Amino acid sequence: MAYLMIDGMQMYYAEHGTSNGPPLVLLHGFTQNGDFWVNQLTAFGAHYRLIVPDVRGHGRTDNPGSLAAINNRQFARDIIALCRALGIERAAFCGESTGAIMLLSLALYAPDLAAACIHVGGSHYFGETIRAQLRQETPDTIDEEWRARLQPRHTALGTDHWRSIVEGHSALGSHAHAEDFPEVEEIREIRAPVLIVHGDRDFLPVEEPTELYHLIPDAELCVLPNTGHNPPVEHPDWFNAIALDFLTRRYKGNVAQ
Repeated sequence: MAYLMIDGMQMYYAEHGTSNGPPLVLLHGFTQNGDFWVNQLTAFGAHYRLIVPDVRGHGRTDNPGSLAAINNRQFARDIIALCRALGIERAAFCGESTGAIMLLSLALYAPDLAAACIHVGGSHYFGETIRAQLRQETPDTIDEEWRARLQPRHTALGTDHWRSIVEGHSALGSHAHAEDFPEVEEIREIRAPVLIVHGDRDFLPVEEPTELYHLIPDAELCVLPNTGHNPPVEHPDWFNAIALDFLTRRYKGNVAQ
């Protein structure tokens, strides 16, 4: 567990697994932190050097850029900078929800860095229904159960850090498309192999990852039955086996057998 200064931001990250293995970067979703991946650390760490950051403004990572810097494009730039600071020239990436969305930009910004990507519970746009739901969230209207989960999870910015998390999440609903997503024609330029994993009961309809599957030139699609937005948590055994199979086949230099 360590911190690095990334463009003026103190970013927290943890390393697990095989220290001399091929790097695999695990990226959590909005409102989570790197602890989201607890069910993957043993399975993935047996084969890979795991880099598990808290993204900007989440968990133990601060955010000197305030709310304006909380978007998926900036998250992607931060992770590229983290890899460079760690001397990682090529890696596989596995992202869930916001972690998956930022991978679309990362694969375009740094094509030589992105050797393979696993895109879990994500999309390539926010529809108006999702945007409207996001805009309705405020720190004062979320339910007590959600707030109780957020408060201990986010600590870098003090006792009210959780409030900035909710405000940032809500603001996604008002962002311009280009603040968070590449355009369709850009997505067609992604060179890395991409595994798209999605639950058939995700609130993001399965039509969205299916469309993304057809846009990315070298993509695979896996839809899991009776699964919602968080396959790595809901069905870790399924997810781990599927992800490791993909990495074994598509991540050059991998050691998973």
